[in-house]
Amino acid sequence: MATYKIFDAVTLRTFVARRRKRNKSTRQIAANLHSVTYGPQPIVDLRNKIVLLWSAKAGSVFAIKWMFKHMGLLEEALAFHPWIHCYRMKVFCVSDRYKAAVEDFFQSPLSYRVIKFVRSPFKRAVSSYVHVLQNAERNSDLVETLVGAEQKFTFSFDQFVGYLGTIDLRNSDVHYRTQTHQLERELSPGSVFLLNLDHSMESLPKLESYLGLPQTDPQQYRISSHHATRSLGAPAQFIGDQLFEFSDRGQASVPDYRSFYNRDLEQRVYHLYAEDFLRYGFSTVINRRDP
Repeated sequence: MATYKIFDAVTLRTFVARRRKRNKSTRQIAANLHSVTYGPQPIVDLRNKIVLLWSAKAGSVFAIKWMFKHMGLLEEALAFHPWIHCYRMKVFCVSDRYKAAVEDFFQSPLSYRVIKFVRSPFKRAVSSYVHVLQNAERNSDLVETLVGAEQKFTFSFDQFVGYLGTIDLRNSDVHYRTQTHQLERELSPGSVFLLNLDHSMESLPKLESYLGLPQTDPQQYRISSHHATRSLGAPAQFIGDQLFEFSDRGQASVPDYRSFYNRDLEQRVYHLYAEDFLRYGFSTVINRRDP
């Protein structure tokens, strides 16, 4: 049984877990790195002994910029391409440096601290929906399933959630795959630090201090051209059954995520992402009063 050390009662929790006996040994798992580092690939920092686990549509750009800053790679990455994932995929994850760090982690997983940025599955599901609508060309199977091959690319959040219920969310597109990473299921590292994306501005400096890392300004990691504009204010009436396009990333204004939910959709998303709700301790109901 894992023991829990509360670092910050609101924004940050530290899980200190004793090593459990697994069906597979660390050496057996290391022999098949793909099964454990299968997307999204963790960022492994050999110098600071840190592994970053992240999920698409859960602050991935923010998290990876922060990690690369502490690895001394952020300036190089942004000079390579403004989109941080471009450097991550084309340079970092194919480098000898990365391969050596991954191998070191598997040789001594208890010597590493794992940092995981997480987001409420209710919010993330809406972001996933918006992402798919903005990237029709990358989601041909989903498009054909929901709207047909020749029809206009638009569908409701209700339809999108229905589609999610027909696929394996552990092995689907990273933009709506479960946040729980296979690494978390296979290995028990020495400690795991969970950061709720909603409170990262306050909790990240505390984590840096706790881990003995140089203090940085979290605001510098927030800028991204891939973020849609969010509408402010209280949620409007239910719109989860309405058709949206969100085709123009720069001009799209996304309504409050709560507007997309009624009780039925709330329950369906909960059941789809039950593992994430349980593992990360998010509320299983939507608070309609607070953002």
